[in-house]
Amino acid sequence: MKILLNLHPLARAGAGIAVYTQRLLMELVHFRDLDEVAGFLGTRVLSGDELRLWLSGFDNQTEKRVKEGVKSSPLMIDAVRRAARSIPGMYELRYQLRNIASQFALNKFAQAGFIYHEPNYIPTRYSGKQVIAVHDLSHIRYPDFHPAERVAFLNRHLKRAIGLADFVLTDSVFVKDEILDVFPVSGEKIVVTHLGVDEAFHPRPEVETLNTLRQFNLSYRGFVLSVGTLEPRKNLERLLNAYGALPEGVRRDYPLVLAGGGGWNDSDLQRQIQQMERRGEVIRTGYLPRSQLLDLYASAAVFAYPSIYEGFGLPVLEGFASGTPVLTSNVTSMPEVSGGAALEVNPLSVDEIRHGLFSLLDDSSLRSRYMQLGLERVQAFTWAKCAEQTMAVYKQLG
Repeated sequence: MKILLNLHPLARAGAGIAVYTQRLLMELVHFRDLDEVAGFLGTRVLSGDELRLWLSGFDNQTEKRVKEGVKSSPLMIDAVRRAARSIPGMYELRYQLRNIASQFALNKFAQAGFIYHEPNYIPTRYSGKQVIAVHDLSHIRYPDFHPAERVAFLNRHLKRAIGLADFVLTDSVFVKDEILDVFPVSGEKIVVTHLGVDEAFHPRPEVETLNTLRQFNLSYRGFVLSVGTLEPRKNLERLLNAYGALPEGVRRDYPLVLAGGGGWNDSDLQRQIQQMERRGEVIRTGYLPRSQLLDLYASAAVFAYPSIYEGFGLPVLEGFASGTPVLTSNVTSMPEVSGGAALEVNPLSVDEIRHGLFSLLDDSSLRSRYMQLGLERVQAFTWAKCAEQTMAVYKQLG
């Protein structure tokens, strides 16, 4: 059995689909049941030892790119990226150019009997057997959370992609139900493959995190952490309002740290953050090298992730694995992932978010309880299991 994956999602290092693509591949290249695993990036094809070497060095490459980006001008980079995405027809043009660039190589793979796995919704044209991954339907449920061009592109192509695919992989039962509700497709065609969490996320003693903490003037277990792109779906406006309603002493003892770069339609949010930064209540880190992000996850008092819509919510698992109590939402996929191991709140209620934050910050025994529940819960999610579930789908086609 031979498998081919699209490597283009890895260009957005750190994004959820990039993590999915990389970690799944790192597992698949070691499966003895597979005769060959290959990946394509435009006209470039990687397989065998070359692919393994490329994957093993990917984290180091990402770390270097992030450090260089931080030194250059992350705000300018974010602005250029957002502007490019808003150009009419940009998504469609990029898709068609990739089709043209990859067509010759993909025709050879189809003739050789490779199963093509597209990790990012819309596959490049392929004449052989194919599996696609659909991570959520937020572009349908919350189109205002995305650039109009992205929504139009997915609306134009996703129904056909689901129809042509031999199987559709989803990250959660929640997304499977969403697909069945929206598209005319058999439930047998949709397979849930829960994501995993990288072993690099684990509890760390204070001494291991000191360099990072000192850089941002933070204390161990003395801050609230939120990780993610500054965009509407992550519900940061309500999180900021909830945090701002906490007692002054709590805000003084536990500043809110926002780790992540600027996102689409974030101008109002940026102004709100700047006001709170001036008061010393919020610390914005921007994009971080992976090593520093791991330190912050493992040294926060609380990890807050009250997102409005998620197909899985990988950061919830990352908080669990880091030994940090998690506050998250009680909607979409989050309860499925959390399994009661996080303090779940209504993401549309500022008061519920505020009360949840205060409860965790004010009660050390409650924090300890959720810390232990998270460490137990995360054991159920591994990339090895995700790869095994994916392999079971390949075998039905092979």
